Amino acid sequence: MYAFRCNECGLFDEAFPIGTAPAAAPCPACAAASAKVITAPRIGRGATGYSQAIEQTEASADRPPVLTGSLPGSARRPVPVTRNPLHAKLPRP
Repeated sequence: MYAFRCNECGLFDEAFPIGTAPAAAPCPACAAASAKVITAPRIGRGATGYSQAIEQTEASADRPPVLTGSLPGSARRPVPVTRNPLHAKLPRP
């Protein structure tokens, strides 16, 4: 995709194979000669995992996901407390 600027109608895009775009193209609205505009490369971003990850990261910056449900419970069992002084000498896990 290449960008062209018409003096009457403004910017429009045209598709040409790489390296074959002319310096000027006719405007699709008024057919006036329009000069090619130098822009950033328009490399397609398909639905790859990488691009989806970037989009999710960008979306989470201003629209963080809202978590629902309850907090997770304690996964550890309570350790029984003993008052026997001999148990204090045992190694702890």
